[in-house]
Amino acid sequence: VIANMLFQSGVEYEYERVVDGEVQPGRLRPDFSFVTADGDLILWEHLGMMTREDYRKGWEWKKAWYEANGFGLGRTLFTSQDDDRGGLDSANLRSTVDAIKALLD
Repeated sequence: VIANMLFQSGVEYEYERVVDGEVQPGRLRPDFSFVTADGDLILWEHLGMMTREDYRKGWEWKKAWYEANGFGLGRTLFTSQDDDRGGLDSANLRSTVDAIKALLD
């Protein structure tokens, strides 16, 4: 669904691109990554199983890693999340696509 929205909006992305930590060591593969005209990275993680405690804890670790390596929520790190029944809010997804597109233009 997210990939289709990005494609329909003309937003180029890479799926699960490797991101190496420059401050805090490690390597992650965010769901979607985008490169600005200046070569800066913007990331989007879809949080699909936040009802599971182990998944939530893993996300907290990832979020801290992203922040330590300069990715800030709402600036260069965006997230979306399934609802309690596993559904997606297309209006929220569209808003995120629009925010990322504005940063890339």
